[in-house]
Amino acid sequence: VRAIMAEMGVKVPVIAKLEKPQAVGRLREIVRAFDALMVARGDLGVELPLEQVPMVQKRAIQIARENAKPVIVATQMLESMLTASRPTRAEASDVANAVLDGADALMLSGETSVGRHPVLAVATMARIIDSVESDSTAVPSLLAAPRTTGGVLTRAAKDVGELTGAKALAAFTQSGDTVRRLARLHTPLHLLAFTPEPRVRSQLALTWGVETFLVPSVRHTDEMVRELDKALMDSGRLTRGDLVVIVAGSPPNVPGTTNLIRLHRVGDEY
Repeated sequence: VRAIMAEMGVKVPVIAKLEKPQAVGRLREIVRAFDALMVARGDLGVELPLEQVPMVQKRAIQIARENAKPVIVATQMLESMLTASRPTRAEASDVANAVLDGADALMLSGETSVGRHPVLAVATMARIIDSVESDSTAVPSLLAAPRTTGGVLTRAAKDVGELTGAKALAAFTQSGDTVRRLARLHTPLHLLAFTPEPRVRSQLALTWGVETFLVPSVRHTDEMVRELDKALMDSGRLTRGDLVVIVAGSPPNVPGTTNLIRLHRVGDEY
């Protein structure tokens, strides 16, 4: 697929759909080869003994988090809402469990495509998710040691932010990779992404807990900080004097060069 896209001069993220037993044994290779993963439990439940599906889901999410790849949990999340106006308690627990596993996104299918209560199904799922995520310690920490410079720096930035009482983590990104490495840590701090690429802003909508700002391309780090202050103060997300941890690459606008952590008070250079 990537070879064909390269020939056509197209670069589109590819999501792998996990639905075959053969794929379960090659999870790490699949996660590393693709841009995101979908755990399709309905298909897995047909291909695998049903009692194996929950652990496959947990393992898939864990491997995706370790590799900073977004992961979607899908199929039969609120199946009874095809006809009923409220889910079963087991379905509510299923939704909550996917959140607790660390999934980036949960997906409804029949509930919204052919069900009687599509809007109510979405609202119900959102309510369950909000309730679970109100406990910032609910999702277990990522224990695997980071293998990349970006992974080490983002984990350090999280620790700095939480220990200093910062209001947010802010990442400048060309590709979205730094933001995904921060998001997998599930910090209670606000996670703010800044990018000059509209394509990256759209793609980050799939990543857990990220609010993305489209900003002009910058030439140096001081200009980068000024753009951050302007975006945050103009939008009202933060106020002058709030502490924020910045993660970026220097020089800016070069993908894969994350090498900077900066503790900054909003407005100091605005």
